[in-house]
Amino acid sequence: MLSLTHFFRAFSLAACAALSCGVGLADDDISLAFYEGWGHYKVEASFFVDADQKTAWDILTDYDHIPKFVNSMKVSAVQGRTVNDVVLQQEGEGGFLFFSKRIHLLLNVHEEPNQSIVFSDTSHKDFNFYEGSWQILKANSGHGLEVIYTLDAEQNFSAPAFIASDIVKGNVQDLLKSLRKQIGLTQYHRDQEAALALQQKVAKTMPGKLDLALKQGMAVDGLAVLPHPTPLGTPVQKN
Repeated sequence: MLSLTHFFRAFSLAACAALSCGVGLADDDISLAFYEGWGHYKVEASFFVDADQKTAWDILTDYDHIPKFVNSMKVSAVQGRTVNDVVLQQEGEGGFLFFSKRIHLLLNVHEEPNQSIVFSDTSHKDFNFYEGSWQILKANSGHGLEVIYTLDAEQNFSAPAFIASDIVKGNVQDLLKSLRKQIGLTQYHRDQEAALALQQKVAKTMPGKLDLALKQGMAVDGLAVLPHPTPLGTPVQKN
């Protein structure tokens, strides 16, 4: 059964698809504060994305497949799992000019489903400590999500400070951009599937009504889907 949210997303997508609207993934929607001193790094970052919490959660916790959409992640493999706790092996790679470094981590991960992830490295191979978190919040605007990332780490591998800093910062930037893009694309495809299911349902139960709804606009739970272009998933308040 489709919820009213899916009804709205689906009709919005159907109207938008006919006018070739796309998925916006502008870099200026990513905020990154990076602090470095004597091999100690702190990161406070966030991004906004037009998606529901389940989609964001599904991508953030798709640990085994992260290397498929994050270029700097070379290995990500679940080594063990209980209900809300995961042991996760990860290897990331970065470089600067002629220097490259592969970073090895063995993370203890604790999940609060659809809300937050807390992680810390137990191997201490490349970092004296490496700990951080992910948090999924509804955006203050009331539309979409804000995903917040924090990291506190101190390196114990040998590399000039400015090179190590560039590697860590570059990997964080790649991670944030790649995850935001994957969340947005996954939500887009899920909305397409919802739109198709809804079109089939309407076509079966109310022949001829779907085209009329898209041409004239259709109210769903107090929101209106209009025939002119609107960004994917953007609600237009009914007067």
